Amino acid sequence: MDAASIPTLFTSLSIPSNHTTVGLSNLLSSNSQIKSLFHHKRLPDVGWSDIQIQRLLLELSCLDTNCEESVRCQLGGNNNGNVGASTYPHRWTGAGEREGRIYSPLVSTRHYGLGHGIGRSGDVMEPQPKAVGSSALLRLCLRLVLDAVRRGAGLTGLVNKSKKQKQLKNDGNNNKSDATNNTNNNGNGPASYGTLLPVCTGMSMALVLSGLRDRANQLDKLANQHDASTTNDNNNNNNNNDESSPTSTTTERNIVLWSRIDQKSCYKAILSAGLTCIVLPTTTHPTTDEVSTDLDALQVALDKYSHRILAVITTTSCFCPRVPDEVDRVAKLIQGWNSQHCSNNNNSDDDNTNKRGAGIAHVINHAYGLQCTQTNKLLNRACTIGRVDAIICSTDKNFLVPVGGALILSPNDQVIACISKNYPGRASASPVVDLFITLLSMGLNGYKGILEERRRLVDVFRAKFDALAKKFGERLLDCPR
Repeated sequence: MDAASIPTLFTSLSIPSNHTTVGLSNLLSSNSQIKSLFHHKRLPDVGWSDIQIQRLLLELSCLDTNCEESVRCQLGGNNNGNVGASTYPHRWTGAGEREGRIYSPLVSTRHYGLGHGIGRSGDVMEPQPKAVGSSALLRLCLRLVLDAVRRGAGLTGLVNKSKKQKQLKNDGNNNKSDATNNTNNNGNGPASYGTLLPVCTGMSMALVLSGLRDRANQLDKLANQHDASTTNDNNNNNNNNDESSPTSTTTERNIVLWSRIDQKSCYKAILSAGLTCIVLPTTTHPTTDEVSTDLDALQVALDKYSHRILAVITTTSCFCPRVPDEVDRVAKLIQGWNSQHCSNNNNSDDDNTNKRGAGIAHVINHAYGLQCTQTNKLLNRACTIGRVDAIICSTDKNFLVPVGGALILSPNDQVIACISKNYPGRASASPVVDLFITLLSMGLNGYKGILEERRRLVDVFRAKFDALAKKFGERLLDCPR
């Protein structure tokens, strides 16, 4: 209903104007909130009411073509003067629709009429011509969740180039060397870019690896073509009359190095992607009970399998005594290996990855790590000093929604693009709708409040658990990290 026409319409119903003014002020305030959300694309500080959220969802669903009005608007009039099509506004109605048809009103209500899903066959983030409302919801939800992890969880986003250069100048020569070698991330933070996948953490890992494999094949092919072209030019300059042309063979990248964690999902994800998993041993800390990354074993595996390696997978979300992998040191190690074996110019700030091939990627399983400030700081550091390609976060564990979705983060927009394009077909919108509703309901203050409550309860839990252990002659494992 048009807010401008409400006073006139309500006056015709003998509604006092002062009463209309009160109701109209509420409507205008609601409209202002919605406009502000679309304009700023940031999480509101204060969470919205359920009525406000439902109103927005229903308005978005009305923009999808599966929510057309009765077909009576398609019927023409007759000579008897019966009401015809001109009486009703015409709604676009597809002929022969194969999707978006919902039999049960209960199911339709459960999904707010959003039946078309998200994405298209070529890209899970691509807008749909028949579902502009669902497409807008997807794009807006991604912007909101990126804002939440930046301003709420503390992950850094895009780094301004002038700010980056100033930071390098202030950091000194050692840190400058680390950052300038980090051409894959281009100095960006872990939450610079992202995509939403309607599958859980394990399946998301398989999709990420498949996307990275496609990207690696393309970049390695271009690198080989560049090398062949350079060799031809050198031969011509040297007046080499050998008619044989240089050939480059691309080694298949089918190996994933996985820092061991005793949980099946990641291992099965690697196999589901058609790749070979090499499990790296972990090491115990000399003075505590912690079990963590064996960097020496990683270095040996890098040298042994070399260009057959597609990616290294590390984990930040672990069960005690296993503690988060040292993802910053792993990122730096991978970056150094790539600089030595894949780059023609180690200190170049040129982001033309075609000249050096794909290199070894670094994927971080951050399943429920967004809740932990320490691991988020570790990710920020890893992206600053080394190679990080993709970070996988579960939506249900981090944002209190039903199981079924994942947020993929990356400092590199090309990596996000290859992952989004790797999803086959369209996708269910349900996990996105759940996340969208929850983020608007929480607001930034609500999300920060939940994270703060978790931090506060950690000490309480540790103290009570320690008391329980002592009661039975046991002790808590000493795992500071």
